[in-house]
Amino acid sequence: MKKAFTGKRKVLIIGIVFVIAIVGIMATLIVKQPNEVGKGAENTENEIPPEVKSEIERLLLEPEIHITRWSVNTAEKRVDIFVYKLTPENERLNGKIIDGWTMNISEDIEFKREVEKLDAELERLKEKPEMEICGWVISNKRVDIFVDNLTPENQQLNGKMIDGWKVHVWKSLLPPKEVALSDPRIKEKIEGKEYEVKEHTRKASGDKEILVDVYIRIKEPKKTIIATVDVVKQEVIGINETNSWISIPER
Repeated sequence: MKKAFTGKRKVLIIGIVFVIAIVGIMATLIVKQPNEVGKGAENTENEIPPEVKSEIERLLLEPEIHITRWSVNTAEKRVDIFVYKLTPENERLNGKIIDGWTMNISEDIEFKREVEKLDAELERLKEKPEMEICGWVISNKRVDIFVDNLTPENQQLNGKMIDGWKVHVWKSLLPPKEVALSDPRIKEKIEGKEYEVKEHTRKASGDKEILVDVYIRIKEPKKTIIATVDVVKQEVIGINETNSWISIPER
């Protein structure tokens, strides 16, 4: 099953007291569950060398790594990093040694099963017209559901627990890609060119900051423009360019 804006549709954005209106695009966001302890590991983050801790913090900010949680085993000097999906980007980290500590990369099968079960329930709710659900995001034991309009039916979901995930219901804002494409700087760069647009959530800090990278891949000359959109403020806060097409994270 493809997850990134093709095939089954989900939402890749969260909001504070708002929600993003998504037209035909839905994706799921996975965020870290920091210092979560796996079997045989000890909850001893303070015993990790600074170099190892710094590397973990860096990787947690890399969307292409797809980290769902991590744990440490001080006896074996090992960091177990669980990812939503094994990719060339995260597999190359397997066996990496930093200051005597070894990184072990594993696919988080248990988390994937939980997400798939929750997705199925949300898809069922979305089919009810009175819910007016246009998308959702799954993060750390939290589900943000986006609706076109607040109704008595969807408001009953607010604060409810679904399979151990707490539900928050928000009304919509403009999708990040619309914010990006309406920015004068982006308009100037893409004027008269053929391109495709995709989105990927970069950062979600509680209810205060949601950053989404909008990937604009220009076909000729081949180039990728990445516009970082502050979803809450509804503005582009950064623009980067590469002279090639780069892979877009699926999660």
